Amino acid sequence: MKKEFRYFFIELLLILFCVPFFLVSVVTASYNPESPLYLEIAPGPFTNPTVIGLKLGTYQIFNPEGAIFNPAFVNTSEVGNNIQLTGLYKTWEGGEPFTKNNLNFKIMSVAYPYSSGGGGTPVLRTIYGGRSPIIDWSGTTITANPFVVELYLVNTNSTNPNQNATLNSNGQFYQLDTPYTVPPGFNPIFSLAMADDANTDVGTYTSSNGDVITSGGSYVDTGGTTGPNNTPILDINSFSSDPDDDNGFFYGDTPLPLTYFFNFLQPTASFNINSAIGTGRVVVNEARIEVQNGVTGENYSQHLSFTDTTTNAAFQLFPREGTGAPISYQLFLGVNPDPIVKGASVLWSSLVSGINSRDLMIGGIEAQNITSLASGTYQGIISVTISNPN
Repeated sequence: MKKEFRYFFIELLLILFCVPFFLVSVVTASYNPESPLYLEIAPGPFTNPTVIGLKLGTYQIFNPEGAIFNPAFVNTSEVGNNIQLTGLYKTWEGGEPFTKNNLNFKIMSVAYPYSSGGGGTPVLRTIYGGRSPIIDWSGTTITANPFVVELYLVNTNSTNPNQNATLNSNGQFYQLDTPYTVPPGFNPIFSLAMADDANTDVGTYTSSNGDVITSGGSYVDTGGTTGPNNTPILDINSFSSDPDDDNGFFYGDTPLPLTYFFNFLQPTASFNINSAIGTGRVVVNEARIEVQNGVTGENYSQHLSFTDTTTNAAFQLFPREGTGAPISYQLFLGVNPDPIVKGASVLWSSLVSGINSRDLMIGGIEAQNITSLASGTYQGIISVTISNPN
């Protein structure tokens, strides 16, 4: 019997599902503020000696895909107008004295789009209003990676770094080694933004007040944060003016600390007691305060406290030899008609840089208190404590 074999063919259909994988390119940036900040002539790329200013900080913008489209600073309305620094200035080089003036400045960006990491010919732009292109409003594709952009505060808005200062002041007529203060509350905070593609210009993906329209662009993650007003341009150490002054920037080398030294012209002094009886006053010494590292034209104040070696409410003299009753007296400083209250604070105002002096006088000795005293030499020790006003 013949066997019949049946063959079964099974067709296995293999279906490969392809899941598309997209590599998302995220543009990020870092910002490094300079601090402390000092004004200087011709900072950074500015070569003209009439320009004075300082470098605020540096952005580095990174894109893994190597292209950044139409980048801009946004949320910049706080620097849309002139920024006024207040300090000593003269309008010509002759003998005119320096006087306090309000001096106009701008924040300018200095971008390096042609060389990765900076270098090459920079592109300068003045930051105006709520939004400001870093290169131009449109037609900008940047391949430098990182793309470096610096910020400067300068007395010019010229995009030519070799041109004279344009904001009505000459850097050569600022007073060296003095502070220039900023307006109260000056604390600019910016954001970086960029277009989604080369065809979307700055005016399309941002609004006039500096908001980003996300259908056409985005904020750039800077230092791990994104969104509006995410990058302070200054830090807590930016201001280089004296802590006792308003916030500002020092022009010149690092300022030495403001220091006060008190002393008497003579370590010891002698006088005739009879000259200090009643309303009589006798100059016994000269009190001096030396203000070191002060600013010419500025006034300073210090508190003085006078004491002696006794706990009595009055200042007292005691016999140099032997024992005996003390002599109470009043102490006067300068032309003030009121006697110094022992241990109380005495304000010495209108101090100027250098040596300031006032006569130290004794008076107010009651005649009846010395008629019964033995003749001889009486002495006392005066101590002075100096401190800053609260």
